[in-house]
Amino acid sequence: MSGTTEQKARHDLDDDKLGKYLQQEIPDLKLPVQSTKIGYGQSNPTYFVDDAGNTRYILRKKPSGTIISPVAHQVDREYKVLKALGSVEGFPVPKVYCLCMDASIIGTIFYVMEFVKGRIITDPNLSTLSPTERRSAWFSVVSTLAWLHSIDPDAIGLSDFGKKTGFYTRHCNTFSRIEAQQAKVKDIATGKELGRAHPNFDEIVEHIRKNVPTDRTSIIHGDYKFDNMILHPTEPRVIAILDWELSTIGHPLMDAVYVVGPYWNRVGKSGISGGPKMAARDDQGGEVYEPENQAENGMPSMDELLDEYAKITGWDPRKDQWEIAKVFHLMRGSTISHGIQARTISGQASSEFSHVYFESTKRGLNGALEMVRSMKEKEPTRSMI
Repeated sequence: MSGTTEQKARHDLDDDKLGKYLQQEIPDLKLPVQSTKIGYGQSNPTYFVDDAGNTRYILRKKPSGTIISPVAHQVDREYKVLKALGSVEGFPVPKVYCLCMDASIIGTIFYVMEFVKGRIITDPNLSTLSPTERRSAWFSVVSTLAWLHSIDPDAIGLSDFGKKTGFYTRHCNTFSRIEAQQAKVKDIATGKELGRAHPNFDEIVEHIRKNVPTDRTSIIHGDYKFDNMILHPTEPRVIAILDWELSTIGHPLMDAVYVVGPYWNRVGKSGISGGPKMAARDDQGGEVYEPENQAENGMPSMDELLDEYAKITGWDPRKDQWEIAKVFHLMRGSTISHGIQARTISGQASSEFSHVYFESTKRGLNGALEMVRSMKEKEPTRSMI
């Protein structure tokens, strides 16, 4: 019971102070306001904010306490990209109202955006949709990604949102640094360090570094999957993209590999190529994505989706280090899971669901290592002469 009380206390906001601030920024807002923590999500704490006129808003804040990585939890970047994309006619992002950099209001910086009413699909098998809707929803998700990747960042004020070259090399360096920082985090109960994400982490990263894709630039989301989309209440189409914390200017290959993960990512099912069976991650698809089951379940094939993406963007991601991008995807996701572990043992986890992610760290890196060593075996042997 005390644990529940502590969890609640850690996430309570000063609604009186918040309401007075928001009334200055949102003229139509009616006091008082009531905030309610939304449990799903692992990084930036998110809240419903309901005013006295029954209008609902969404608030996202930086976590409290010491931040382990200086590149994480940048809600000001989320606000900036949402505001910029909101200037593109018809592009599906929530309207943002304000960014508060004054930590004295609720304890950390935060921003507020509109609440978009619709459906968030948390089951990657899309079991709540009919087979016909599944196909349409998938094409909507992928064509919307292609639209995002086709927007010129300079034209909407995002020229300084990220570097335009060397994306994979720079991010290998970044994740190596972050993983090392996280490894040193100590458990508040035992004083023991978390330790490395995987004993072969450096080998995985080094292989990516040696085989990076050719440079290509776009706005990338960084966490582009179904449960970060809002679908129309009755139609199988995207009406809002959420959770832009990891967005930047970068290589569109990363998002392209990520979005079709349910089709290729078998880590946690039967290994990448027949390895040991383990519990599947919650964002992976099941048997409905196997080629022999796709048609009867209303799932388009991965190639159909990528053909559509290529038609819109004029670029086929399968022709540019697709397999290396998969390894990077696994390494990146596992390093993020490692960070959730670090925040949890240090008492900073933003959600009670953190424990679900613990075992996914080494599992994803085991899969990445298996892929790397398979690639190495296929490399032509060098002459010893």
